[in-house]
Amino acid sequence: MAEVAQSAKPVRRRRFDPNRRERIAHAAIQVIGERGVEGLTHRAVAEAADVPIAGTTYHYKDKEDLLTAALEICVADYAALMAAIPRTDPAKTIEQIIDQTADALIGCFTTERTITTVQLELYVAAIRRPALRPIADRFTEATRTMYAHYTDPDTAALLTDTAQGITLRGMATDIPPTGEQIRNLLIRCLP
Repeated sequence: MAEVAQSAKPVRRRRFDPNRRERIAHAAIQVIGERGVEGLTHRAVAEAADVPIAGTTYHYKDKEDLLTAALEICVADYAALMAAIPRTDPAKTIEQIIDQTADALIGCFTTERTITTVQLELYVAAIRRPALRPIADRFTEATRTMYAHYTDPDTAALLTDTAQGITLRGMATDIPPTGEQIRNLLIRCLP
């Protein structure tokens, strides 16, 4: 009798990919930027991250987990930016910070439009997703903390809310406000 050769099953090796979870979260941001929150799927994120779909579902069980991860990255990046402002030049006046805010908002409408769109989509997603609200609140807190280095807490809150409103309105129109219009609105918030 002839012996039947048994085919050896290939040994599957696990791919070493220590940054996979972070890469998937960044891919979620990319997908939101391209397709919006409603276009966020595990399949789209897997494609953008260049990982198997099982990799996305292993790290993030559902769309809500992907949204949370994306929002966490956006708020951490934004908070770091806001935290750096007082350290840059603590001798600045509130009027100089308002000028800096106006310039930053013009950037939101132009060169930084994509990331601003993603941030706003994630921020607005918290309206219907209560689990995202504490993370979204950190956007507001980062801005208030920055302004509070230069003014009282109530004025810092008013400046923050005004800047957020200007951002939302400026992104949702074909003709966003000019730097001078933004400065004038923010200056009116001062006591």
